[in-house]
Amino acid sequence: MMVQRAIDFARTAGRQVTGVAFQEGPGSYTGLRIGVSLAKGLCYGLSVPLISVSGFVCLAMAALENHPSCTEAWVMMDARRDEVYALRAIRGVGAMGGVTAEILPSERVVGYGPHTVFVGNANEKVQRLLAAEDAVFWDESPRASHMARMAADCFQRGEFVDLAYYEPFYLKDFVAGVSKKFSL
Repeated sequence: MMVQRAIDFARTAGRQVTGVAFQEGPGSYTGLRIGVSLAKGLCYGLSVPLISVSGFVCLAMAALENHPSCTEAWVMMDARRDEVYALRAIRGVGAMGGVTAEILPSERVVGYGPHTVFVGNANEKVQRLLAAEDAVFWDESPRASHMARMAADCFQRGEFVDLAYYEPFYLKDFVAGVSKKFSL
């Protein structure tokens, strides 16, 4: 219903849907599957291309834009226990590698200070496990508004993903378990 309202809104505003962009992951296995399935269905039904965007890179760039005194950004999203999904970006350079799974404290996450902005839903965990009191913390989650510029750039360059065979970036394999709450 909400998706139909969004498409109707675009059409009544005199606009045409020319592509569908989505956050590629990592994230919740089920959430990624549902999101990619919806995006693929829209692309197929509207005959438009599918665009995969790194929400981590977009959020890092937004953090650096919103904190001009910072020269580096660490996007950290909670991955349970003391683990986070992490991406480091440097102002003027961009992302330094890809998203990794890190157990905090980590030998990879070093050298932070007042020039560093940490962003994502793991800020409380980062403050507790890294003792990064002098760093900047921005409580923000990936949003469509962060992804718009990167999605438009991908569209202009014709960087689309295969509608039939694309799978989201899970980072870690899905492990099904038996519920401890219920037993037979």
